[in-house]
Amino acid sequence: MRSVDRLPVSRGRCRTLVVGTMAALALTISTASAQQPATPGGAEVPEDASVDRLFVDFLHYAKLGRFTAADAFARALLAHPDATPMKVLELSDKDRLSIDTLQILVKNSTVGDNAAAVLELIEQGQLEQRRDPQRIQANVERLGGDPQQEYDAIRHLSQSGEYAIPWMVSTLLDDSKKDLWPRVTSALPKIGKGAVNPLVMALDVKDESIRLNLIRALGEIGYPQTAAYLRKLIGRDDMSARTKSGAGRAIARIETLTGRTFTASAADEFYSLADKYYNECPTVRSDPRVAESNVWYWDAGRQTLKAVPVQQRIFGAVMAMRCSEEALLLEPGKTEAIALWLAANIRREGRLGLDVESGNPDERGVADDTRPANFPRALYFTQAAGPRYAHQVLERAVEGRDATVALGAIEALRITAGQSSLIGTEDYKQPLVKALQFPDIVVRIRAALALGAALPQSQFAGSPMVVAVLGDALAQTGRRRVVVADANEENLNRVMAGLRDGETDVIGETNFFKALSRARQEFENVSAIIVSTDIADPDLPTALSELRSEFIFSKTPVIALTKPQQLALAEQVTEADDYADQVDALADGTELNERYDRINAHTGQTPLDPDLAMSMALQAAETLRAIAQHGRTVYDFTAAEPALISALVSPEERLQTTCASVLSLAGTETAQRSIAHVAMDSSNTRSLRVSAFASLAQSAKSHGNMLEEAQLTKLVKIARDDDDLTIRTAASKALGAINLADNKASEIIRKFYGG
Repeated sequence: MRSVDRLPVSRGRCRTLVVGTMAALALTISTASAQQPATPGGAEVPEDASVDRLFVDFLHYAKLGRFTAADAFARALLAHPDATPMKVLELSDKDRLSIDTLQILVKNSTVGDNAAAVLELIEQGQLEQRRDPQRIQANVERLGGDPQQEYDAIRHLSQSGEYAIPWMVSTLLDDSKKDLWPRVTSALPKIGKGAVNPLVMALDVKDESIRLNLIRALGEIGYPQTAAYLRKLIGRDDMSARTKSGAGRAIARIETLTGRTFTASAADEFYSLADKYYNECPTVRSDPRVAESNVWYWDAGRQTLKAVPVQQRIFGAVMAMRCSEEALLLEPGKTEAIALWLAANIRREGRLGLDVESGNPDERGVADDTRPANFPRALYFTQAAGPRYAHQVLERAVEGRDATVALGAIEALRITAGQSSLIGTEDYKQPLVKALQFPDIVVRIRAALALGAALPQSQFAGSPMVVAVLGDALAQTGRRRVVVADANEENLNRVMAGLRDGETDVIGETNFFKALSRARQEFENVSAIIVSTDIADPDLPTALSELRSEFIFSKTPVIALTKPQQLALAEQVTEADDYADQVDALADGTELNERYDRINAHTGQTPLDPDLAMSMALQAAETLRAIAQHGRTVYDFTAAEPALISALVSPEERLQTTCASVLSLAGTETAQRSIAHVAMDSSNTRSLRVSAFASLAQSAKSHGNMLEEAQLTKLVKIARDDDDLTIRTAASKALGAINLADNKASEIIRKFYGG
């Protein structure tokens, strides 16, 4: 008895030793990383080295902080033809600290990329081991062995999780394996959570006795998502009283195990489940560590389960669509399920790399094998559903701060909604106005373009914001605007210098709040915030919390510059935030930009690039012109006059000419004089000047002469003397429209006196 009593103590000491060892290793690696130039040099990699030796030496040198040597062995390991996922997994299993070591290396050393590649090999090996059909079949057979064999078989089948269920169900359907049926039935609940998704699909099995066993297993597993499928069974006319009774008992068992009650209808349960999948709640989300997740189907003809793998990033959206469809099959008029399906479909499409604002059926993204080959685009469904549903989709997007879904919904509204269905006091129409303050600048501009194009004549909440956002659109260049806060001024200056280039503007301060305050004043939008782990007043957790509490910064990418001995803090603040990542404090501009791109790729964000910025600026200018020409809308286009004037120096001539034409409709001195400046600047292109003179003529005809005396003198000179007859002719139109009191016509005519 005493030896048994000492066992927990021994294990506790073992755990303490492991934790202490890993803490020391983390400190060694982070310190060595911070002092990288002083670390020892590389080591020669033998040409004939085995995979075993390469793996061992890689970890050995990494633990010593000799990253140059470690990286050489890692590269050789990854290039070795025998370094299969299963082989590397086998080697990893021999070193109980290998996984922890690799995870520390990924985040704290120059060998991080290759360490991540080795980790991926191990994870691939684990996945291959889990779904190896021969291994699974052998373990199903071992269920019929002695108690120890049965125990080991169940343990291995539990590791295989969902991949074991098709083999276990097929065994129950095989009359030649009747001896195994009791053992398989007993083992099913012990597979745990991983069994649920395939089991609920297998409830359509024809054999009622098998169905009852599956129902019983689901009840014992006790997972809440099962309730919707069990409620569906109870409501089906083609199910027997035994099945319905069994489903009822299983629901009662789940209620006992979870402390919850499931009294809603099957349609409501499916909608609730769809909402959880859409929001990627931890209870239903797929394993974020794997690249693919399975969507399970039941083949009624063959009476078998089939897994369709999808990208892990779209699993929640696909399952939300499936559960919404189940709700609609039970209750076709369930409007919230329709809106949720539409939102999930837009999200799915965006995460597949498709443009959610396009309905082009020929555009191709990453494949999704859960959809048929001729499946229409998301925009097709959203615009077909009509404005009311598009508003509901946008409401979900605004609440969830999902830029992709918001853009898809706004485009559908732009296409289908007239003024009456786009703007109003009804609650369901308010999300479009709320989108004017969305964290993503692209969403704000798209919302303003849609609201502006409607040309409403009645006031509505938020109407003054429309022209303001359209003015912001004119100023967009697609340049990155980055904020840096680092308590160490020397490192702050180094980071800022590394980031500054022809496409990036940078603001930097040693104080976080001061940096953010400057950003509000100097940047129209913030692309990313880079903050060191050692900032104070506020500290890093408080800074991130404050940032996320502001709607406008709630989804701004944040990169933590990790200082030595602060790895745990960096992990704490970034692991729970999908829009945050960390990098070594000494990272250069290339590494920082890669982290920024990685955050955007992971979260499905679409950064504003120069082409998109110019496209939206042109649309904003055209919308402002339509507002100005209409003259009876609730919008005051002159509120955008400063932005229109600033856009006159844009490198894009189309934007310059459009903005000049809008300014010609504004009856102000600044507008007319700004147009004249462009027209009379000989460094501008002929086409721009001719267009600007036309706008100047329009301004003069509508509002009279408001030019300065010096400008008038110059205009007369150009109209009379310019060598370019095209420019002279254009200037003469403007001069005539100004209609000066003194007779400039006589002066121009006399210039050509030929007597």
